[in-house]
Amino acid sequence: MNNMNNNTCSLFACLVLLASAAHAGNVLTPSPGFLLAWDGNDGDGANPVPANLATEPGVTVITSSDLGTILGLDYHLAVNVNDGLYGNANCWISGFGDPAYAAVVFPRPSLISGIAFGRDNLGAFDDRCLGIYTIQFTKVATPTAETEDTGDAASGWQTIGTVDNQSSDDRDRGGAFTAYLRHKYEVGVSGGGALTNVTAIRIIVPAAVNQGLDEVEVFGDSGINPADPDNDGFDTDVEVPLGYDPKNAASSPSGVSKAETAFEFSFYAARRKLYRIETSPDLNTWTTLEDNISGTGGEIRRLYSMRGQSRLYYRAVVRP
Repeated sequence: MNNMNNNTCSLFACLVLLASAAHAGNVLTPSPGFLLAWDGNDGDGANPVPANLATEPGVTVITSSDLGTILGLDYHLAVNVNDGLYGNANCWISGFGDPAYAAVVFPRPSLISGIAFGRDNLGAFDDRCLGIYTIQFTKVATPTAETEDTGDAASGWQTIGTVDNQSSDDRDRGGAFTAYLRHKYEVGVSGGGALTNVTAIRIIVPAAVNQGLDEVEVFGDSGINPADPDNDGFDTDVEVPLGYDPKNAASSPSGVSKAETAFEFSFYAARRKLYRIETSPDLNTWTTLEDNISGTGGEIRRLYSMRGQSRLYYRAVVRP
């Protein structure tokens, strides 16, 4: 009986050890008061980059430095942080700077619930992916390269937590933790709830030089209306026919006015009778324009726009 108990305990202990080792390559440390949790995604869905706040209109990127600029390359630049493309040829790599970082700045305060990043989600490069990544946010109105790490989001950068990529559990996409692939993390406040009024997200990379980020993705709610992506108050289906850019708030029909011809139609209508107004293009086929008009014992007037109209005939008819 004792042997059975010992064997059972040993088996249980093995199961516990296996469960603990399932994601041994990745250690998360949320800051006090914050939530930081891996959602289990291990590079799932290699392409395309999913829709996220980092690629919305008006977003800008700040980096400590760019290796592409130093080496005279047309990649490994700040624009690659949120270009919507995975792969080494479309990733940002740090040049110099301590700390080395990439920050995504939003055009308006946003609600943030998730962040994703990796080294190379296409899986061709497995270097420059280990070490501690520090995830920060700020609520200052206009974050710049001079915004300081104050530990308080109201005045500068504040740390949500750290992601320590210690090793890869395996090299299989979609399995256990593979350090160089894309991983998504839930972020928020302890006990539940997203981060509010966030103006920028920053990721400090492990090394000051030659450390890469494939694509920084941010999830939540930017307050942008999909029908009005530049938030200028005019929907895309209004701006495009008029020749304006629906993704540029400076390009809008605001204040544009037109003078159009209108037609006034009037008739005399007796009390206690109902009338309808009809139109016809040829005096043969009549279409009701307005119905159930109560007579007033005097003149009734209507004004109709002639925009886009060919010649029409109007008449008032007493309803039975």
